[in-house]
Amino acid sequence: MENTAAPAAATARPRPHPPRPPRHRRRAPWLAVVAVGYAVVQLAVVVPHVGHALGWDESVYVSQVDPRGPAAYFSAPRSRGISMLVSPVVAATSSITALRILLTVLSAGALYAAFRVWNRLLPRGPVALAALLFAGLWITTISGPAVMPNLWVALGAVAAVGWFLRLPHERHARWWLAAVVAGVTLVRTPDGGWLALPLLAVALRVRIWRPALPALAGGLLLGAAQWIGEAYDRFGGIGGRLDVSSEVEGGMGLHFAVGAALRSLNGPQLCRPCEVSLSHPELTLWWLSLPVLTLAAAGLALRDRHERRTRVRVGLGRPQMQRDPGLPVTVLPIVCAASLAVPYLLLIDYSAPRFLMPSYALLALPIAALGFRAVRDARSPRHMATALGIVVLLHLASQFAVLAHTSAVSEKTTGRYRTAADGLKRLGLRPPCLVAGDRALPVAYHAGCGSAQTSGNNRSTTVTGLLRRAAHEPTALLVRRDGDARPPSYARTWIGFPLPGTAWSAYLPPDQARQVASRGAGESGESLQSRKSGQEASENPANMGAMTTYPITSWAGFQTAEPGFATAAQERFEAYRTHVLATVRQDGSPRVTPLEVNFRFGELWLGMMPDSRKAVDLRRDRRFSLQANPGPTGTSGGDIRISGRAVEVTDPDSLARFAAEVHPPEPFHLFRAEVTEVVHTAVEGSDLVLRTWRPGHPVQVVRRGTDDSPPRTDEES
Repeated sequence: MENTAAPAAATARPRPHPPRPPRHRRRAPWLAVVAVGYAVVQLAVVVPHVGHALGWDESVYVSQVDPRGPAAYFSAPRSRGISMLVSPVVAATSSITALRILLTVLSAGALYAAFRVWNRLLPRGPVALAALLFAGLWITTISGPAVMPNLWVALGAVAAVGWFLRLPHERHARWWLAAVVAGVTLVRTPDGGWLALPLLAVALRVRIWRPALPALAGGLLLGAAQWIGEAYDRFGGIGGRLDVSSEVEGGMGLHFAVGAALRSLNGPQLCRPCEVSLSHPELTLWWLSLPVLTLAAAGLALRDRHERRTRVRVGLGRPQMQRDPGLPVTVLPIVCAASLAVPYLLLIDYSAPRFLMPSYALLALPIAALGFRAVRDARSPRHMATALGIVVLLHLASQFAVLAHTSAVSEKTTGRYRTAADGLKRLGLRPPCLVAGDRALPVAYHAGCGSAQTSGNNRSTTVTGLLRRAAHEPTALLVRRDGDARPPSYARTWIGFPLPGTAWSAYLPPDQARQVASRGAGESGESLQSRKSGQEASENPANMGAMTTYPITSWAGFQTAEPGFATAAQERFEAYRTHVLATVRQDGSPRVTPLEVNFRFGELWLGMMPDSRKAVDLRRDRRFSLQANPGPTGTSGGDIRISGRAVEVTDPDSLARFAAEVHPPEPFHLFRAEVTEVVHTAVEGSDLVLRTWRPGHPVQVVRRGTDDSPPRTDEES
């Protein structure tokens, strides 16, 4: 049988295919995705809540460059870089929403630019993850559209350390380093110094970074020039400004504020004093893990360096350069983060989450690199990557929950500033005008007025100076209605107008209050400022309504406005020991009880036994009415009734002072009366005469005869 099989050698070989060109996978722009997401979250969650008003510090920074109103007092610790950043848009528009949107875009672009510097130092994946970890923090997101310096210091610190590390191999890096250091120092001068300190030490110690010295020194001097010039102009020199800054900060010294920092991370944007509870323990665990992860990253970098040197020593490899690039890239951000945290953890006794933002931004880089290394070295990289992704998602979810809550709280806070400013405008304050007292700076900015304080960290004038200005321009003193707060001694006779929707009453000088009251009664449609200037008002204010229904003042204010009436009323009450107090029960019905009263220190005091029914009533509803004891057969002088609000006094010094004078049985409740109305009823001839005084109004007299004729009304001059 013939074998027809072909020999193997004769078998036809397949024709080779031409080689395919290598496929270049386009890298995903993860860093750009993070920056865009950062902007989207700001626009969706933060801007809708804060687009209508500015916060306290924001109003100070913006007022410095706003041509529409006077600048607020600029305290010694502040720097003017953030004001310069927003000056173009503030000059172009008064829209706070436009300002917020611009800052959102700028902050997202700055986030991308700052972390992009590190793309030549670390793989792109860890850089994008570091940007995500930092941008995902609630304080970072809420700071994006805010006119505050700390976010810009954080992003500048990231860029500065990156350019410093790139400097030995890129000559143009020194110019970028100088520019970034100058920007950080201009935005917040002390932070610029703390950032440059470790960089200067490394440049002096290591030869390859010596070229950074001129860039660092030049950037510091350029950025601090304005701050130094202002120090000599306003504070007598750098030392004087630092002394005043220390006083404003509560005394710079050795203060271990780590506990305050941990508490502040749970949501409050300022913790002074820091006594809040740890309401978000999951966030506390995250922050506590930062030093652990940081030490782990530094330890691995040191171990890698040791292993490489060992391989060189035993001949298993040879060094390609005289330095180890891994260790500086890991350790220098950690050292700079620690330096920037020193003043906020060790030198002041209060905290705010924004203070440590530069440290968070720098620590995110080695921690992100540590996460990618854990995935690479794991036995199952896919499972490790999944676990890392879950941890990051949980972190972002917890941060988002705090962000939503804090944004809503910010909306309420800044909304009260805007509401109070609108209330002041309805009271007749028109620029030029002046606002003092509690939260005067932000309220004054939104009202277009100047602000002044006679005490505290923002003290900008004296009592004499304030009263001098109050005599020539509309002035309002803001006093909180909660607690036992009351006007200072210089404004004890001023008349307060509760500002609806806020926690404040606006106290006006008596002459100004009378103009407000007369306008509320329909006697005038002119604004208070046009009364002073003689010019026609640009608009007729709405009827004052509730704004003038219940103006308040102290007993001293009543004495100043109507000395004769006040003396007669006080004598009438002092004629008997016990009088009749009317309060409001929980169900809204009246309660009538006996009560002793005291007139001391220019105030009307109501003292009560502990937990008495009337005290419980007044704690719940401050309204009261007090009827003078008519005596056994009535008095020829007529009856007196005083109505108002009772404010409980809890200050120990005030209670001790009252007890020393009156010697009441202790313990006791003490209430201070804010007078809203005093009525005197008497019979004169055949007429029943009612004399009524309300703060800001003249005494109104109503006479009722015995016939059917209508009552006659006039005013006592």
